[in-house]
Amino acid sequence: MAAAAPDTWGYSGQSRALFSVGARGRMEVLALERFRSPGKGSGLRACRRVRPGELLYRAEPFAYVVTKERLGGVCERCLRRNEHLHRCSQCKVAKYCGKSCQKEAWLDHKQECRCLKSIKPNFPPDSVRLAGRIVFKLLRQSVCLSERLYSFSDLQTNIEQLSEEMKDALRHLAQTLQLYLKTEIQDASYLPPAIDFFQIFTKLTISYTESLMPTSERQKQLMRQYCFECDCLLCQNQEKDAEKLAGEEHAWKEVKNAVNEVRYPKSKEEWEKVLARCRNLLSSYKGRLPDTNIYQLKMLDCAMDACINLESWEEALYYGNRTLEPYRLYYPGFHPLRAVQLMRVGKLQYSQDMFPQALETLKQAYNIMKVTHGTDHSLMQALMEIKEQCEAIMRIQ
Repeated sequence: MAAAAPDTWGYSGQSRALFSVGARGRMEVLALERFRSPGKGSGLRACRRVRPGELLYRAEPFAYVVTKERLGGVCERCLRRNEHLHRCSQCKVAKYCGKSCQKEAWLDHKQECRCLKSIKPNFPPDSVRLAGRIVFKLLRQSVCLSERLYSFSDLQTNIEQLSEEMKDALRHLAQTLQLYLKTEIQDASYLPPAIDFFQIFTKLTISYTESLMPTSERQKQLMRQYCFECDCLLCQNQEKDAEKLAGEEHAWKEVKNAVNEVRYPKSKEEWEKVLARCRNLLSSYKGRLPDTNIYQLKMLDCAMDACINLESWEEALYYGNRTLEPYRLYYPGFHPLRAVQLMRVGKLQYSQDMFPQALETLKQAYNIMKVTHGTDHSLMQALMEIKEQCEAIMRIQ
């Protein structure tokens, strides 16, 4: 969860190129410029032709937190999964890979740590914890590289377009934030005018809606959360909506409800329950729901995740193979989600000694990921390592 996405910027000027200071102090024109999009805030566009996979800009988000359901499973600093995380000795909430990550995170966690301790045994909602980090960062006036593109004050609030019901919900969150920060900020009235608890919540977001949902649902969610109506080609053409909801309606509605009920499990017993539910539904609706149905696809993904966590590699590969064609349909071209899915299936094939198949799958993942992630990304490094291992085994055989 992070501060609002670039597409919701509220910069009101004309388009302008972005500059950076080079190693020798000269100004270099970046490949991007900000521009105003009427009714939709501001955005970024290229100033020149760019190559597929070319890195245009990279910076850490202004602020981010791990969602409550993922707490304890990933490092709070680098966000990598790790089964042997080290817990903060003070708040007992934040967990890190080791001393290096904990030290790097301390500036953002220091004041938050005291707030988390002060409200125990309660725990703040994800948006409140994120807003708290933003407040502390604004008060520190910390320099953040992402602000070379835009500052937090540039973000568009759309407050005038919010319903009264939504405004009431945000006011409640603002009150919760005030209570959460009380140990560090006794009187919010002394804060600078730029730090308004209510306004902060109008600028937070998790992400835009995923494309893997019917057009009508996607547009409703965009309007409700971001206050604009999307008119991209995908929405105009209602592309692939028929495939997304193919099969018997009562069947996919039951599968949809089951998928929505799944929360990220944290124990073997919870994963076993998830897998049993997936098996039952996939068996019950065999032949009545195609794998291209988006809720069937999500169920297959869920079953695959459960099998991986339970180390049932053969069954995980069975479900993973069934997802590849729907992923190719819904995520064509260079799409990061398809690359990651291919990598997961390739690793499962490798674990089953299916080296020729694994190598072919990993090559497909590599060709996409070198564009979507770049060669220096940690995921790309892991992919190249297993791909090279597979190639070495193939040469010996």
